[in-house]
Amino acid sequence: MAGQRDLNNDIKVVTTIEPAASITATTTGAAVDTAGYRSAVAVIHCGVHTDGTFTPTLEESDASGSGYTTVAAADLSGSFTAITSANDQSIQKVGYLGSKRYLRVVMTETVATTGAFFTASIVLGNPISA
Repeated sequence: MAGQRDLNNDIKVVTTIEPAASITATTTGAAVDTAGYRSAVAVIHCGVHTDGTFTPTLEESDASGSGYTTVAAADLSGSFTAITSANDQSIQKVGYLGSKRYLRVVMTETVATTGAFFTASIVLGNPISA
């Protein structure tokens, strides 16, 4: 692969939901600024999940602190699946096709739970200036 850069120089990984001991309620991730990159994918890594249901969504905004809305299905490549004990210890990824500058992951807890272990990141790719 002479003449090609390795992938490490073409992506940036930013955590939107930090790993925690056990998350038991709806969790809203931190804003991730996509400036300087042409593509993004949201990645959720779920560990042990004891009970309840967590539904992941990707949100977008033109401003980092306000105006977030759920990304329309037409602006996604793929879809998330609700996380339960039946599909824990898995990784989910969904590509972003929209044009907003800021992204974040929200994990909505819809059934009482004693907890789940998960983290969410946004992987930015295709930098404008590499």
